[in-house]
Amino acid sequence: MGMLLDHASLTVQDPDVVAAALEAFRERPAAGFSDCLIRAIASRQGHLPLGSFDRALGRLPGVQRL
Repeated sequence: MGMLLDHASLTVQDPDVVAAALEAFRERPAAGFSDCLIRAIASRQGHLPLGSFDRALGRLPGVQRL
């Protein structure tokens, strides 16, 4: 994913959000990148705490497991 962010010919929507998700994923790879991306998007939009039924997502900071 880091290579995609640095690619000269590729444009990524909200690269700062993707970079934050990648950083969180590197810290907690068991969560999965998609969960880290969901959390990063919610954070960017000001929607923390985020409620989730997902066990792995619920372990990320700023997420409350329902």
